[in-house]
Amino acid sequence: MADLRINLAGIQSPNPFWLASAPPTNSGYQVQRAFEAGWGGAVWKTLGDPILNVSSRFAAVSFNGQKVAGFNNIELITDRPLEVNLKEIYETKKKFPNHAIIASLMVEPKQEKWHEIVKRVEDVASMDLN
Repeated sequence: MADLRINLAGIQSPNPFWLASAPPTNSGYQVQRAFEAGWGGAVWKTLGDPILNVSSRFAAVSFNGQKVAGFNNIELITDRPLEVNLKEIYETKKKFPNHAIIASLMVEPKQEKWHEIVKRVEDVASMDLN
């Protein structure tokens, strides 16, 4: 069998097939199921504190005299609390230590808040997984 392991900028994973930050990466259960199915990494659904629910989800434009409707920024940020996500990231990384997990973050534009959230995510990622 071919060896598909990758090392991209120091991030290692069993293969180059990753899930993007989107509805399929909104929980530990979903990411773990993806890893069981063979995905090599995931960008965890965007975390935030506070959770900001944005709208509108739909947009329309005119193109060649016709109205075209489409989706716009569907499910931009998780609706689940930061504490729950951090716990599930830890559990997922413990169960799949060789798979890559990257956290997508959306935080208020205050430097202190960014530092706090990044530190909390780094602390979860660097906990002793043994």
